[in-house]
Amino acid sequence: MGTRTNIVLDDELIGKAMAKAGVSTKKAAIDTALRAYVREPDWQGLLALAGSGVLADDYDPAALFDHARARPMVSEPPTAYNAKRRLPVNSAANPAKRPTQPATQPATQPATKPAAAPRRK
Repeated sequence: MGTRTNIVLDDELIGKAMAKAGVSTKKAAIDTALRAYVREPDWQGLLALAGSGVLADDYDPAALFDHARARPMVSEPPTAYNAKRRLPVNSAANPAKRPTQPATQPATQPATKPAAAPRRK
């Protein structure tokens, strides 16, 4: 027994799915698509070719879909990224900073420029 639900679907996309699946109802198209999406791949046909010279000895078809073990698609090694994580402003871990000087304190005098070195002739 299934769950009854109301959803809004893209009619063009459903039409393409119905034609590809060879079914005549939207329910059958959705059911076929969901079953295809969650089924386990059957690698027995490919694995039967092992040792025949058609496939490389280290070929693992499941590795194509195992994103956790996937190698990066670049040839250079990854670099370390040492940036510190910024805390949100006004969070409990990062209270708002208050000025350390009162606003009435006079401003400091600007620094004077050092004398220029004599030019060579």
